Amino acid sequence: MREASVRVVLSVGALAAVLAAAASLALGVYPIAPGDVLRALGGIVSGERSTEYTLVVDMRLPRAAGALCVGAALGTAGCMLQSLLRNPLASPFVIGTAQAAGFGAVLAIFFGLPAIATLSFAFVMSVVAAVLVLTLARTQRSLPTESVVLTGLSLSLLFGALIGLVRYLAHDEGILSRIALWILGGLWHLTWGPLAVMGPLSVAGVVAACVLWRRLDLLALGEEDAQRLGIRVNRTGALVLLLSCLLTTLAVCTGGVVAFVGLIVPHAARKLVGSAHAALVPASAFLGGILVVCADTFARTAVPPQELPLGVVTSLAGVPAFLVIMRSLRARRTGL
Repeated sequence: MREASVRVVLSVGALAAVLAAAASLALGVYPIAPGDVLRALGGIVSGERSTEYTLVVDMRLPRAAGALCVGAALGTAGCMLQSLLRNPLASPFVIGTAQAAGFGAVLAIFFGLPAIATLSFAFVMSVVAAVLVLTLARTQRSLPTESVVLTGLSLSLLFGALIGLVRYLAHDEGILSRIALWILGGLWHLTWGPLAVMGPLSVAGVVAACVLWRRLDLLALGEEDAQRLGIRVNRTGALVLLLSCLLTTLAVCTGGVVAFVGLIVPHAARKLVGSAHAALVPASAFLGGILVVCADTFARTAVPPQELPLGVVTSLAGVPAFLVIMRSLRARRTGL
């Protein structure tokens, strides 16, 4: 894709993300007029405090920013995994890295470890899951799509069972409630403190993925072609895998296990901008952010005063999309 087209993608994507986030600030159990939202945001500079300021700046704004970070991280991670594995069904949720990161976070919570340990445990478990999928699914000559999916789903069930075991062993109500948050996904707990750490790291990870666009283009051609064109496949593949695991970990530590975003977003992005990663990676990031912002807004407004778990909302949208993708792949393979 030409440089001008990439700039258009970035501009339109950024504008759409800002509009989605702005709409989420106004919507909720207590709707706020656009003018009052702007006045509340102006209170950050003027120091004026009001009920609208508390709702917008202290509660809804960190949720909107967190949702953008979670969606961008998962969309980018899914895009990289699909290119690395050359598998249209690859995503953090399908290959088990999201559930593994959730298990690592739950394990840290169970032992009462600090936030940095939670992030570390989640990242290590995510990498372990990715390496297991690559090791167990690979044959001598290839990495079959069906093997990757089946192995990933098996590991997803395994880490889900391990999370259930930790829940069974936990007896403290506070620990149990925090574990439930990681399993179901949600941003109701998010404040500016954790976001000040997770947000910049997520942005840095997405930017790093954008920088790797040329290598991702070559990896998508296949190992032999990429190596022939001068790419060190093993080193580049390891870098892409670690970066996708880091982004998945940041998303899980920010919003819990949010399903299917990393699967459906890259497919939607390809429909819009094509398969060239110079535009595909940022498009996946923006679309992922917009999707999670919209899902979070729906989660907190659909059944007031209750709030739906974010992971449940994305699953309700993701499962039909997953079935459509599977049907499309089957039809393409059979020529129907």
